[in-house]
Amino acid sequence: MNKKYVIIGGDAAGMSAASKIRRMQPESELVVFEKGQHISFAACGMPYWISGVIEDGGKLQVLTLEMARDKRDIDVRVGHEVRNIDVSSKTITVHNMSTDEDFAEIYDSLLIATGARAVVPPIPGVDSEGVFTLRSLADGHRIKNYIADHEINHATIIGGGHIGLEMAEAYRHLNIDVTMVVRGDQIAPSMEKDMLEKLTEHVIEKGVDLQLGTRVNTLERLSNGLEVQTSAGRIKTDMVIVSTGIKPNSELAVEAGIEVGKSGAILIDEHMQTSVENIYAGGDCAELHHQVLEESVWIPMATSANKGGRIAGENMAGAQTKFPGILGTSVAKVFDYTIAQTGLTEKQAGQSEKLGDTETTTITGGNRAHYYPGSKPMTVKLVVQKNSGRLLGAQMIGKADVAKRLDVLATAITAKMTVEEIGMLDLTYAPPVAPVYDPILVAANVANK
Repeated sequence: MNKKYVIIGGDAAGMSAASKIRRMQPESELVVFEKGQHISFAACGMPYWISGVIEDGGKLQVLTLEMARDKRDIDVRVGHEVRNIDVSSKTITVHNMSTDEDFAEIYDSLLIATGARAVVPPIPGVDSEGVFTLRSLADGHRIKNYIADHEINHATIIGGGHIGLEMAEAYRHLNIDVTMVVRGDQIAPSMEKDMLEKLTEHVIEKGVDLQLGTRVNTLERLSNGLEVQTSAGRIKTDMVIVSTGIKPNSELAVEAGIEVGKSGAILIDEHMQTSVENIYAGGDCAELHHQVLEESVWIPMATSANKGGRIAGENMAGAQTKFPGILGTSVAKVFDYTIAQTGLTEKQAGQSEKLGDTETTTITGGNRAHYYPGSKPMTVKLVVQKNSGRLLGAQMIGKADVAKRLDVLATAITAKMTVEEIGMLDLTYAPPVAPVYDPILVAANVANK
């Protein structure tokens, strides 16, 4: 007898699961409810579309409704908000936003893939015209249309994380002046502060008015734009991006009695199943197992959402596939620099009692042989378990070839390699592409000493 599969959320995790279920169970009933009007879009590409680097916004749509329905035979219903999960009757309540009607839908197996939403701090005036967050494709459309319809000479970004930095670059690409207001004492807060000195200088050199250690008090709509009142003074601006973080959309799970973790995101096991039988969760609304900390963490990433959704779909359809966990690997392009990290930071490692004493090594090396024209420096920082020499975390920053080098270290952490083993890796060498001792090898050998 075929089961009925229901998925709440039509982005990365939800559509990955739906596609996997349909391949494994071609005759089963499968329905996806999505609150918004778009499914499966590349949110990470939105700053580059807003800036015009990506000319065709349609390319951000990874999977269209027509493709999902006609080619993959998935019943996707946009504009449908799931408002309740009744675990005892295995029923959800769905609100059709176009007709303003509610109806019940029964499931045999359910996936919660409700994602996360932007955190909007309670700043007076934050709901003014010209103030935006950037999380959904609809957000991206609103921002791009606002720039097209108004004379934008200056933009203010509240927050200094990856999205804020990418939007700063997008605005400068459009020759729009930018002020970035950051409450903390550094940009890119997930990175170590000692790795960011050159990047901070570079952001300022690119024309960003960077105001660290500054609090936004109020936003006010004026006849000729907006005024941002901060702890450092007033900023006259034409539009504002609020980029102060995200939070998981886990309220449905909480109301249904499904267990959540310390972060507020949904707790799941290695099979992506929640604390309630036949209910799974994946994507930005769920915590995942951290391979170094060996505990559940909330580090929302597109990569883990896609992989986790696929594995959830497999298991909903009868498999017993395990999700091995994450390292929190991330990368961002900030003007001419690339910053990347994986595993634990020095601070995180020091806070973990299970790992014992740790130490760090930081080196700077070239991406090519020193005598070959165009060699560019990159800085590598390793976090190492002292008694075993095991690599626990890594960060890199530079103007060339950072991301894929960082991937080598992510692979090494996954394999629980020591810095001695990493220092002997047989990596590529040719003067135009890498020195005989790659910065990865140098860092590992210095750490091993």
